[in-house]
Amino acid sequence: MREWEDPNIYAVNKRLPHANRIFFLDQETLTDYNFQSLNGEWDFKYLQNHNTYQLDFYRKDFSTLDWDKITVPSNWQLEGYDRPHYTNVNYPFPVEPPKVPSENPAGLYRREFYLSPDLEGEQNLIRFEGVDSAFYLWLNGEYIGYSQGSRLAAEFDLTEHLNYGGQNLLAVKVIKWSDGSYLEDQDMWWLSGIYRDVYLYSQPFYQIEDFKIESEFKRKQELGILNCDFEVLSYQEYIPEGSKIKIALYDQGVRAAAETIDLPELKQKRLNKFKTELEIAEPAAWSAENPYLYQLEIKLLNPAGEKIQTIRQKTAFRTVEIKDAQLLVNGKAVMIRGVNRHDFDPDLGRAVSREKMEEDILLMKKHNINAVRTAHYPNHPYFYELCDKHGLYVLAETDIECHGMEPVGRWDELADSEDWRGAFLDRMERMVEHYKNHPSIIIWSLGNESGFGDNHRSMAELTRRLDPTRPIHYEGDRKQEVADIIGPMYPTIKKTAELAQKREKPVILCEYAHAMGNGPGELKEYWDVFYKYPSAQGGFIWDWLDQGIAVENSAGEICYTYGGDFGDQPNDKNFNINGLVFPDRTPSPGLTEYKYVMAPFKICDFNFKEAKVKIENQFDFIDSSDYKLNWEVKTGGIVIESGSQKFELQAGETGEFRVEGLKLDDLELIIEEKGREIEDNLPADSYLNFSIVLNNKSSWAEAGHEITFKQFKLPFIFDRLYHPAHKHLKNKALDLRESDLYIKVEGNEFSVFFDKASGKLSEYIYRGKSLIERGPELSFWRAPIDNDNTDITHNYTSEWKEQGIDKFRQRLDEIKVVEAEENYVLIKSLYTIAPAAKDLIIKAELDYKIYDNGEVEIVTAGEFKDQKDHSLPRIALELELSQDLDNLSWFGRGPGESYPDSKRASYFDLFTKKVGELHTPYVYPQDNGNRSDNKWLKLNNKVGAGIEFFNSKEFDFTAHCYSKADLEMAHHDCELPFRDEIYLELIHKNRGLGSTSCGPKALKKYELSVKEFEFEINFKGIDY
Repeated sequence: MREWEDPNIYAVNKRLPHANRIFFLDQETLTDYNFQSLNGEWDFKYLQNHNTYQLDFYRKDFSTLDWDKITVPSNWQLEGYDRPHYTNVNYPFPVEPPKVPSENPAGLYRREFYLSPDLEGEQNLIRFEGVDSAFYLWLNGEYIGYSQGSRLAAEFDLTEHLNYGGQNLLAVKVIKWSDGSYLEDQDMWWLSGIYRDVYLYSQPFYQIEDFKIESEFKRKQELGILNCDFEVLSYQEYIPEGSKIKIALYDQGVRAAAETIDLPELKQKRLNKFKTELEIAEPAAWSAENPYLYQLEIKLLNPAGEKIQTIRQKTAFRTVEIKDAQLLVNGKAVMIRGVNRHDFDPDLGRAVSREKMEEDILLMKKHNINAVRTAHYPNHPYFYELCDKHGLYVLAETDIECHGMEPVGRWDELADSEDWRGAFLDRMERMVEHYKNHPSIIIWSLGNESGFGDNHRSMAELTRRLDPTRPIHYEGDRKQEVADIIGPMYPTIKKTAELAQKREKPVILCEYAHAMGNGPGELKEYWDVFYKYPSAQGGFIWDWLDQGIAVENSAGEICYTYGGDFGDQPNDKNFNINGLVFPDRTPSPGLTEYKYVMAPFKICDFNFKEAKVKIENQFDFIDSSDYKLNWEVKTGGIVIESGSQKFELQAGETGEFRVEGLKLDDLELIIEEKGREIEDNLPADSYLNFSIVLNNKSSWAEAGHEITFKQFKLPFIFDRLYHPAHKHLKNKALDLRESDLYIKVEGNEFSVFFDKASGKLSEYIYRGKSLIERGPELSFWRAPIDNDNTDITHNYTSEWKEQGIDKFRQRLDEIKVVEAEENYVLIKSLYTIAPAAKDLIIKAELDYKIYDNGEVEIVTAGEFKDQKDHSLPRIALELELSQDLDNLSWFGRGPGESYPDSKRASYFDLFTKKVGELHTPYVYPQDNGNRSDNKWLKLNNKVGAGIEFFNSKEFDFTAHCYSKADLEMAHHDCELPFRDEIYLELIHKNRGLGSTSCGPKALKKYELSVKEFEFEINFKGIDY
């Protein structure tokens, strides 16, 4: 029988789904159930075609001397067999469901294990938490069963086939492609094998077969009730009257409630259902903000009063409902600060360790994330335990995506097919039944991007029957036939507001702000909508982690790969590199921005007259008692004054608090006095900085961890700390020389050369050191970011290249000395800038005013000849500097990169880094490292010689040891060269980032569209 090509066969001899009873956070439970892990080394044989090897490999006398070894759990493509394959939408095989390729690889697995003779009187089960995509199971040469559903657990009863007190041989055949693959097209690497835990556990033949715990509140949450449902079954014998189920609820180790159910006589293999309630007064309610868990202990006693089964379950008092077009948790509307998450590890694929799962959750909590969508399949069960423990709301999605049916024009086919209905329902039922007792799960999802049809209607009906306590989400239900939540993908900000204004259902964006490459931008505008309209309750950014597979290059460096890097065709290139954290789980600038844009505290305003700060507590449940407010006054990187204090705010409240210890009356004099300590010629802008931090250590962060910050500029300016633009000390009179080839201006210990053929400043020498090796030159290009360069919504890169903006050439029209005075010389270069074969023309001029102390003032102006607005990536001056000027300081926004629509996470201060540290290692190289809104920038060598750039008007800059051309030529971060020059861009205006790689077009206010421009910047050499 070809089970792998029959959509009606997805389970043979597989146990019916039930609530988990093996909890990896609870060692006592593992002991109770005689837990035995089968993870580790297995014998392994890879077959390019599953029909090309002896069919009796499962026999006990079969020789595996020519086999390899493989680690379980793992994906065989990352263990040296086959190759990884990435697609987003398209199936990687011909679309003819349920048929799959005849050249269908397989992995054969074998291992032995010992089972204690003490377990012969028990029911002994094996559980596979995840196998991709279909598998057959044998034990001691006997066929056990078959399973499909790669991201769902499969459990089999081994009791009758075990050798108790001796060795047992387990054999598994895993097939790469099955008809189930048509339901598993989930925008990720196609990876195969036994990739989650495999383990044995035992339980009595007379047992609690399944249980369900639901909570509710009464009398305005003064009374908490746990509704406990049990299914009891005896596999071997009739059970006379007299058994009991004893239930006890413990709060921090103290028994808070208890009940006993007296059981009647029970017939063999007849399922019996029982229920009871536990009540406690004034329960602590579970939420993502206060994940308060109780311990539930359930004991089954036989008629003789002997304990034969114990179930330990972490539980909570938590309700979910939809009312007045809002999603309520415990009766309150909640804001979803969410992300989508794939199970992925750069070294192990989907075999994610428990340590990595917890690392993900702690990183999310530290960045103010309170919710996760398990996109697009159930995660490992340990992940839900961690969400319960640390506090994350979960939108639990089942293992269904048929996206590959869309490109062939058959979008709804499987969703409407009766032949596939059983498979759809099976996957939904298994998820709900396995994970129904987790308080962190607040929404069920019917899957992702699978069209919409009768199978979804049946799934919704089944889900409501199994669990009426949670709402249902499905983005593909565009007409909201069965979904309780309006959860679109990538709506515009305007569309999001329109949906929320209707107040029909909660609006929670299941995907938005596509985090591919450098981005996302425009987060603030989405969050303005979420807080403005009650029905707009946040959403889930796509997505959490860059799915880059780590490989080592010839130089021993780790490179992260994406679609096509393994010769996999068809592929979607780097579309799976779209996370808020890099493959090694280092936070990206996008994650840092997200943290601050949607922080649950908002520092709103500062009253300078009364020294009061206004704060809003945007948590849904908790007050501010676990947090404190820190403040400091800084000038030019120096802390002038600082303090710390508590503040009291209930959830949802706004209040004003006097800043204790801040003496505004004396502050100006204190700042002026302290400012004398500043060594550099910095702008003397002063700032009052506030931050809200954890007061004590929590389960997810140390004391002092910052939740949010806000900066207020103080109205004290001391111009003496600026470079005087037009007042210079008396120096040696300037010497001006001009030939047919160059113009030279020489002063006291400096000289400036201009090339008359190009009009460029070709060299700047200060105190004998050449500082500028090329430039400055006008530039309007940036190496395209993923959000510029997509055909999904709008390809800005193609638009710019069509106009020739990437191929601008400069023609010098004239260079001349305009003025030559004793203390300054003014030189003007006039240019025509245009691409070849185009009539897009810019007329530009660069005016250089060279002062007798070595300071050079550059005024740059230009206009499009046609006097029309034109879209540009940026407007900047490019320079090349000496490579040893790699110590960099700036006064502006930092410490990380920022762009016009992504700079809420940055603040004004004095920052110092090496040039190489400004690089952001996006897996696919693109423009990066921009620092915004600067007034001063210095680059110097290790002995202090260098150059500084400054202006009273703010400018952006980038500085790298590679060129923009290098960025465009490279396809992986590890391919970027290390050049002998420093490539510096002094940027007048930057275009925003947006999230157009899969989202809407950029907002107009963040586009850069001009018909004329003018800006100024000064520079000067620095003394040793």
